[in-house]
Amino acid sequence: MAELRRELGLLEAVVYGVGLILGAGIYAILGEATGVTGGSIVLSFLLAALIASLTGLSYAELASLFPRAEGDYIYVREAFARDSLSDVTALGRLFMGVISSAAVALAFSGYLSSFVDVPSIPIAILLVAVTTGVNFWGIELSTKINILFTAIEVAGLAIIIWVGSAHWGSAELSHAPNGSLGVVHASFLIFFAYLGFGSIVNLSEETEDATTTIPRAILLSIGITTVLYVLVGLSAVALVDWQVLGQSASPLAEVARVGWGPLGATVLGAIALFSTTNTVLILQISTSRLMYGVSKSEYHVFPELFSRVHSSRQTPHFAIALVGVATLPFIFLDDIGVVAGLANLMLLVVFVLVNGALLKLRYARPDLERGFRAPLNVGQLSLTAVAGILSCLGLIVFYVLTW
Repeated sequence: MAELRRELGLLEAVVYGVGLILGAGIYAILGEATGVTGGSIVLSFLLAALIASLTGLSYAELASLFPRAEGDYIYVREAFARDSLSDVTALGRLFMGVISSAAVALAFSGYLSSFVDVPSIPIAILLVAVTTGVNFWGIELSTKINILFTAIEVAGLAIIIWVGSAHWGSAELSHAPNGSLGVVHASFLIFFAYLGFGSIVNLSEETEDATTTIPRAILLSIGITTVLYVLVGLSAVALVDWQVLGQSASPLAEVARVGWGPLGATVLGAIALFSTTNTVLILQISTSRLMYGVSKSEYHVFPELFSRVHSSRQTPHFAIALVGVATLPFIFLDDIGVVAGLANLMLLVVFVLVNGALLKLRYARPDLERGFRAPLNVGQLSLTAVAGILSCLGLIVFYVLTW
């Protein structure tokens, strides 16, 4: 059977990770989160980063044990050897990928409509079709586009940091209109701006020396995006009143407008188009690689057809096509937010299973060769994995109670 082409080094893997995590989430979620917690949004970013890092460490160690495209599916399978758990993991990640692609494609249409009067659904469908084509053409082209668009995306955040840096001293970081509960609530919202780190592992079979490169990429991606997020949050509350941010549908454009004038708002709106396009592309890539990996495993919950690789492009063309087509129906939903919320809830369940897989493998198969080992251990017990399970369960309970 043909294999995927290994063309990604540490730099490319980190850029993919940063692109996955930054995504389009920060361009939309900042306003809602700030409206909940005010100036203490910086604390919420740090808390969300801590929670993401706990599960990220489990992904890093497991990726060094099983550097395969099916990612968390194989981790859960190897740890528990139960069809039901591994199937839930695979289906949960597939569901999350196509729903998120649809939601971000619609967001692209929304940003574009501020420049040109266009129908949202056809434009979203066209974007999915184009990114599916790029995904099929090959990982080399996808990587070049990803690097360029991620650079533009980071530049947008750098603009926010730049225009706000002179006003950082005026930010009231202790301001929490809803108290500690508001800080936690905002962290819950912001946490979903970090979720892309779990998809980095799906690139394992296209990465050189994946047992060490992928773990490093996960940790570096979380670290880089945390620094950007914290400085962006600081700049936002330093320039714009937290209540105004809370009511804004395009909070970063509002911050740019206040700090740089109408030109700033226009520039940030244009950058958001690159951000949303990049997010859809990366989601299509990581989700199709997950499907490819699961389909070629001996247990495949997905048919073996989707493990086939195109003879000349060396990409999993059937998996790519299915992910693209499966994304389209969700574009037609009127309330994509509800479905996306359920997808996020599913992914939190997956994170619980991944942390549990690490704990189980530490005791069941302690002699497996690891390219990375999560820190803070008591014997074979990973304290970060235990904390990861508890934090994800806490977010699940919080989500259910506040839904």
